[in-house]
Amino acid sequence: MFEKVLKLVYVAVAIATVIGCGGSGGGGGSNDPRRIYIADGNDRIVRVNNMSGSGWTSFGSSGSGVGQFNFLADIAFDSLGRIYCVDYSNNRIVRIDDMTGAGWTTFGTAGSGVGQFDNPYRIAIDSTDRLYIIDSGNYRVVRIDNMTGANWVAFGAQGSGVGQFDGIQGIGLDSIGRIYITDYINDRIARIDTMAGAGWTTFGTSGSGVGQFDGAADIVFNNLGQMLVADRGGQIVQTDIMSTAGWITLPLDTVQSATYDSGGRIYAVNQNDNKLSRYDNIGGGGAVTFGTTGSGVNQFDSPSSVRLGP
Repeated sequence: MFEKVLKLVYVAVAIATVIGCGGSGGGGGSNDPRRIYIADGNDRIVRVNNMSGSGWTSFGSSGSGVGQFNFLADIAFDSLGRIYCVDYSNNRIVRIDDMTGAGWTTFGTAGSGVGQFDNPYRIAIDSTDRLYIIDSGNYRVVRIDNMTGANWVAFGAQGSGVGQFDGIQGIGLDSIGRIYITDYINDRIARIDTMAGAGWTTFGTSGSGVGQFDGAADIVFNNLGQMLVADRGGQIVQTDIMSTAGWITLPLDTVQSATYDSGGRIYAVNQNDNKLSRYDNIGGGGAVTFGTTGSGVNQFDSPSSVRLGP
């Protein structure tokens, strides 16, 4: 299923939620108070205050116990500021109260039934704090009310038709609650109105031109009715929602994840370069980078997600 992903490397993508997109940064241009969170391939969450790396804080190590992850794939935040982590290879979702790891709570086991995941990849949280989870190995989206798994609902199957996904990777919610899924190997974005699959709509075909993707990964939305898509084939795309109107691209090799801050600046993690990048806009102006390769302070190893939060 993940042939396209595995040829590139053992790390994938995301679609972010409107709640989770945005951020903070140093150096003017935005009054957004949020900080930058990165899902680092060193099996840890990293938080910095801005692009200078001030306030560097990390949490997590490799394993399957408390305080441990096995491929931390994504991060999201609920209305209380708690942090949700997608623990891909441990087939679970983890919630912590803050960057100390307090309140460690997990949900999920390996499998294909209720309460089970096969390599969960991304997570989005709606205005009522329900969780939407990409269950990549089971080719489905799962929604639960909370970390008890209450009111489990799943949608999706393997394929390329209506209600089907192949290489399902990311998820996001727009301002009216519609659900967007990046269908990675089918090179498209699918939108549904409800978890029953109502209003199924797709956008995109395979390629490198306008309206085309080569490994559509992460997706977020701004307040101008535009979406930002991290396309691992080598670009970030900004375009009107589910439309080619306003289509603009920013070249960036193996981009894993991207998001906006409230000033419209773009933050991205580039897996091969092991760094965080920020741009003033989709034109690429004002580029600033942070990070080097490694496992220490100010270092990353194949980061998979960038989010902005408390």
